[in-house]
Order: sequence, then C-alpha cells, then structure tokens
Amino acid sequence: MISLGPIIFGLLLGIIIGSQIKLDSTDAKFPLASFVVIFIAGFIVAWQSGNYPFYADVGISTAFLSALIGIFVGKLLFARSK
Repeated sequence: MISLGPIIFGLLLGIIIGSQIKLDSTDAKFPLASFVVIFIAGFIVAWQSGNYPFYADVGISTAFLSALIGIFVGKLLFARSK
C-alpha cells in the first residue's frame, strides 16, 4: 500500500521551491542537459536512500522523488524571471 502523505507533502514542497527558481539570470545558465543530469542524480539519491523504515511500498524514497518532480513542475509553471 502506497502512503500518500509523504508524496503529497513532497510534491507541494517541491512546487513551492521550484516556483522560486529565477530564470534568465546572468549568474547561472541551465541548459536542458543540466536538468537531465540533476533529475538522474536525484533519482539515484532517491533509490539509494530508500523509503522510510516503516513504509514498505516501494524500494525508492517516494517523498524525495515527488519533491524532485515538484521542483521541475514548479519551475516550469511558476518560475520567476529576473
């Protein structure tokens, strides 16, 4: 049975954090390849950290993975410019 609490909380927190990412800033340039590398690294971290000890639904950290997805969704939907 999948526990929805950590997934929903991680997604909401990720969307809030992703909405605060500034696009078109002069300090850092993030091409598409850098976002792919960040997503792959985040997936590896979620896989290695595993789920909480008392959750036995899947082998990856669903809270971390949903927060990572929320960051990308928040960046795409609500990202600030300059």
